[in-house]
Amino acid sequence: MTKIYVILAFFLAATSLVHAHAWPVNGKEEPSKSPTENSGPVEEVTVSGKVKAEDGSPLPAVNVIEKGTTRGTSTDANGNYTITVTDGNATLVFSFIGYASQQVPVNNRTSIDISLQPDFATLNEIVVIGYGTQLKKDVTGAISTVKSDEIAKRPLVRLEQALQGTAAGVVVTSQNGQPGQGLRVKIRGANSITGSTEPLYVIDGSIGSGSDVNVNDVESIEVLKDAASAAIYGSRGSNGVVLITTKSGKAGKMKVNVESWFQQATIPKELNLMNAYDFARSVNNQFSSTGQTPPFKPADLQAFQTNPGTDWQRELHRKAFVQNYQIDISGGNDVVKYRFSLGQLDQPGIILNQWYKRTSFRSNIEAKINDKMKVRFITVATIPQSHNNSYGGGLGDPFNQAPEWDPTSPVRDPVTGQYISHSSYASIQFNPIAQANNQANDNIDTNLQENMTFTWRVLNGLTFTSTNVYSLGFGYRQQVYGPGTGNYDNKSDYAQVNTNRNRNFLTSNFLTYNKTVGDHAFEVTALYESMSGLNNSVQAKSTKQSTYSLGYYNLSLGSTQNTSSDYSAEGLVSYMGRVGYIFKDKYSVKASLRTDGSSHLTDKYSSFPSVAVGWTMSNEGFMAGSRVINSLKLWASYGQTGNQAVGAYSTIPSITTGGSQPAYYFNGTTPTVSTPLGSPVSPSLKWEVKTSYDIGLDAEFFNGRLTVHPEVYTSTINDLLYNYQAPFYLGGQSYNRNIGSLSNKGFALTLGGTPVAGPKFRWTSTFTLSVNRNKVLNLGGLDNVITGGPTGQNVLRVGRPLGEFYGYNFLGTWKTSDAAEAALFGMKPGDARYIDVNGDHAYTTADYQAIGNGTPKYSFGFINDVTYGNFTLSFMFQGTQGAKKYGQTLAFLWGGLGDMKNATTAEAVPENLWTPEHETNNPAWSNTGKNYNLSSRYVYDASYIKLKNISVAYRIPASMLEKIKVSHLEVYVSSQNLFSITPYKGYDAEVENGGNASQQGLEFGVIPNPRTYTAGVRIGL
Repeated sequence: MTKIYVILAFFLAATSLVHAHAWPVNGKEEPSKSPTENSGPVEEVTVSGKVKAEDGSPLPAVNVIEKGTTRGTSTDANGNYTITVTDGNATLVFSFIGYASQQVPVNNRTSIDISLQPDFATLNEIVVIGYGTQLKKDVTGAISTVKSDEIAKRPLVRLEQALQGTAAGVVVTSQNGQPGQGLRVKIRGANSITGSTEPLYVIDGSIGSGSDVNVNDVESIEVLKDAASAAIYGSRGSNGVVLITTKSGKAGKMKVNVESWFQQATIPKELNLMNAYDFARSVNNQFSSTGQTPPFKPADLQAFQTNPGTDWQRELHRKAFVQNYQIDISGGNDVVKYRFSLGQLDQPGIILNQWYKRTSFRSNIEAKINDKMKVRFITVATIPQSHNNSYGGGLGDPFNQAPEWDPTSPVRDPVTGQYISHSSYASIQFNPIAQANNQANDNIDTNLQENMTFTWRVLNGLTFTSTNVYSLGFGYRQQVYGPGTGNYDNKSDYAQVNTNRNRNFLTSNFLTYNKTVGDHAFEVTALYESMSGLNNSVQAKSTKQSTYSLGYYNLSLGSTQNTSSDYSAEGLVSYMGRVGYIFKDKYSVKASLRTDGSSHLTDKYSSFPSVAVGWTMSNEGFMAGSRVINSLKLWASYGQTGNQAVGAYSTIPSITTGGSQPAYYFNGTTPTVSTPLGSPVSPSLKWEVKTSYDIGLDAEFFNGRLTVHPEVYTSTINDLLYNYQAPFYLGGQSYNRNIGSLSNKGFALTLGGTPVAGPKFRWTSTFTLSVNRNKVLNLGGLDNVITGGPTGQNVLRVGRPLGEFYGYNFLGTWKTSDAAEAALFGMKPGDARYIDVNGDHAYTTADYQAIGNGTPKYSFGFINDVTYGNFTLSFMFQGTQGAKKYGQTLAFLWGGLGDMKNATTAEAVPENLWTPEHETNNPAWSNTGKNYNLSSRYVYDASYIKLKNISVAYRIPASMLEKIKVSHLEVYVSSQNLFSITPYKGYDAEVENGGNASQQGLEFGVIPNPRTYTAGVRIGL
């Protein structure tokens, strides 16, 4: 926790400046020359006065600026100020955080006293809460908001990136650095063991995903974290809800905004590997230690001293040049408002022959039918395309193979110029450069969506809203693994085409009634919602084609062709009622009940209640007139949400069909494809249900100079859905069933501050902290459930958290003094030593133990914006602490693991290995030694702190833009992932392979997040 304490102390120390003068410190500033000062004599005027609050008390640190110039000062501790202005016709601007700004003409006066009034704009902000909106001051629950100005500070590609480090209780990790790949978002921990941790994304009232929206189109993001806020989405809200509001047109003349940025992306680091000379020495040492003849002769070693050999990492890695373009047009009048946007992203990968492209279009048209009715049409089209951007990690991926390949082998045969396929040493897999260049895995999707929202103000206070969304998607995937690939080399080559079509329809219809009677405010919402989805797909596969010159365009060239098709449909119907009551703006209560019915489950219907209460203490009489506390609200909530976490038809017994099934020879010669029984089904498959309790505090101090938002929560998820392995007498296949329960407890904190707010210099800062602890409470009688992984493994154990690693506990090496004990295991000094749990002097699976956990203890974000004049410096640190990483990439570099014969890591040079004279904990090569992959030897501390973004922007003064008819022009440079502080030895402590919450912390051949350098421009016409 030391690092987090340092950052927290720095933040609190900075924000303690709220009682000091803002800028400048001495309350005065040398007047700067105005544009007219050099044009002749000007009669300056000195003005003094006092600034008071609404209750008559003096206000210190109020900014006093002459409008249109940089002349400025600030009030002293007694609210007094003195400023010299250009002439008697000048205008003074008074501003202070938490108060409404005032502009006062001088009118040749020398003394001006004013009183500033509180500005409640922040508390009166409109917050989207799901099926409606609410004033921020009336919100009762844990809702984090990210605005468009925060999003604009970084050149983001994915929507999820906007949540990283900006919302407390929300942990966002970029699992790999491939172009176009999504990020993993977890709100308040993992709420399922096999289901997705992804929250529900609601975009302008329609259900979608993070990839459905261009981040440049986002106006605001609200994250519903507590169960009372998310329960209105019932079965889909167990992982939290992310509400996205996109930008819309505003009445006025047409505006055109253009933004473009260009980015260079590089690999953040390379692993420390042996050169050809050290590798040859290492191989000779291994061969001689195991009784074999060393393969490299003295002449070979001498030649390698001047020839470092092949650097396979640099052969595969490359610098990628990324381009992004965005244009939007908006405007309208009191009847019709519009906004159209078009975006284009071109993102090559940081390894060979890999790219992602995306074209996106969005239109938002709002029309007023009459004084009571309006309609909005949102049309969205996205066309993502990708090439070789779906590497999952593991043995065969080129990125994993590059550091495992022998540096003494060339990429191509020096005589023929053709790629070599295999090497005699190190990895037994195929040449990674050839694999990367010769395979093709191409995808192109076309996603269309139409959203129509009709709003009718039926009566005063009664509003009917109907949102209807139709989505249509077409996917086309083409693959070819022909000559020059590992598939062709091992005679499993093929070409394949898969096409799919999906459509979804969602209708949400709700009535909202608002009424205020004296000190009593009421709100009632009633909802009916239904969703239906349909998916069709067809796949055609051709193997061992006579020629691959046509790639995947002529599947009839194969010796065999297989076709298959699939169809699935699903439906969800929902009813929801919500009631809210506020008394005297002090006491509030809100309750809701939602009932969902899903086609995926046996017990289809379930109801999800919630209730939340709030007490606005700052509106009580005993806190009236406080100059320290501006707003203080205590709230608590209870709620339930659900998760179906299984696919369609999970409750229907099936048979297995298709050409891949084994054939049965009824007449002894003619094969007939069999249709064996499929997996069994649970007789009662029901919802996972999450029950949560939350308590929080929303506080603003010193006129908004400091904001504090702590939250504490606890939740229990019952009837966990798990893909259970059936006994072999039932077919041995897996099926879904409800097996147990899981708990989450945690704490989230947001601190916001403005340590300095002066006429020219301003510094704002936000710190977020997320702490979560989870524990498996029950597994339905099971324990030590292995959940698998790329080559490592996680285990589910009652009483332990998710993401636990399971394997041998590495103790180092047997030393010379341990020779007798080592002999009991059939080993000798220098061999690897592990804990023998059962004392049988043999290493078996009975000796497996918990050897680490991939779940971080806490995560944090630290955002700062410093503005001086027209310059703005923004930087964000983000990190996690306490997580372990099962680093299989690093494990294989030590060799001796089947597919990896010889070591390539620089740590494995002969000088670092165990010898009788130098008894290290790096095992020596031996015929009796055991290098177990599933071992704590390869579990590493994966804590990290990253400088996620740093940028400098300059806004061209408006006076310079008038002649070219440009309203605003901003240029900026930035860098992402500039550096990382971490003890992890791999490429990137942030990335991992794990597919769900039970498989956290596994890393094997995952492409890291790139380090990027960006230059961009924003233009408004």
